[in-house]
Amino acid sequence: MLRKTTALLLVLSMLTVGLSAALAAESHSARTPLSGSSSAKLHNIALAVEAINGAVIPYGGRFSFNETVGPRTQSRGYETAPNGRGALVTGGGVAQAASTLYLALLENGDVQLDPIKTYGSRFNDGYVDDPDQAIVTDYDAGIDLSFTNRADTLTIEMWMTDAYVYCAITVGADGDGNNGGSWFVDAPFAPVGTVAPARRLVASASLDCGGDADVLHNVKLAADSVSDSALSSGDTFSFNDIVGPRKMRYGYVRAVNGRGARVTGGGVAQVASALWLAIKDRDDFAIVEKSTYGKKYNQSYVQSSADAILTDYASGRDFAFRYTGAGSVTVYTYVMDGKLYCDIYAN
Repeated sequence: MLRKTTALLLVLSMLTVGLSAALAAESHSARTPLSGSSSAKLHNIALAVEAINGAVIPYGGRFSFNETVGPRTQSRGYETAPNGRGALVTGGGVAQAASTLYLALLENGDVQLDPIKTYGSRFNDGYVDDPDQAIVTDYDAGIDLSFTNRADTLTIEMWMTDAYVYCAITVGADGDGNNGGSWFVDAPFAPVGTVAPARRLVASASLDCGGDADVLHNVKLAADSVSDSALSSGDTFSFNDIVGPRKMRYGYVRAVNGRGARVTGGGVAQVASALWLAIKDRDDFAIVEKSTYGKKYNQSYVQSSADAILTDYASGRDFAFRYTGAGSVTVYTYVMDGKLYCDIYAN
């Protein structure tokens, strides 16, 4: 009887120790849905998930998504797939792994997140409900998801099923990178909610703004004015009406324009040029008014002078077009890392 009692006490003691270790640790978890993902996108996500799974960050240690996952190149096995804004890129889909990790990190108050970039209104997928939680990562541009661990040893586990990407983060446990078992896998996951239907990217273009800070300043002002412009079938887009006068009182500065002259608002025509590049080969946009710099063009943001759109609010030279397709579209223009992007989505 004494032997049985001693054995029972030993078992209870072991259970108590195991439970105490589990309770001493904290678990934070999240998941994002994979419904509708192409095989190439699933392949890319799986590569990123495999790279991250098992990462251990000690107290005071720093985690970098880009350093952990590495370059998203064909030589490393990545394929061309849609990214979070619907554009086909090598490694498209990898940002979903970053977003899943981010959602789990939001539940953990012991990590110090570095500044992040998100797709915001350009987000064109359904794996998160809030576009401001759709993380952008770009190895070449140095756009990263990174953080510093301010608590006990932190362990990251990521895995995939047919339906979801999962991330579970354990802080503490036995303090040596071993989470003490897989007990945390059964922790409740963050609710996913209703997945919003994805919009369709119908046109896009990009150009390099160059290194002139004044030009970039003006381009950003004009791009901000144009971005989020919605057009229903039959609506006309007028660049001058939307951007308005290029005056100092509206924040514009003197900068080089498409023919090399320094004028207030110089560079603004780059936004019109990006719009033109996005729609020029499409049948559902009809040009209403268009002028170019022609032989006077001496810059490099477009290759052909025929694509260097000239606009002038004061003289009434406009770039205008009509949307003739079905339904409606929304135009997004934005600057990221010195490049100007124009994306047009069917709503």
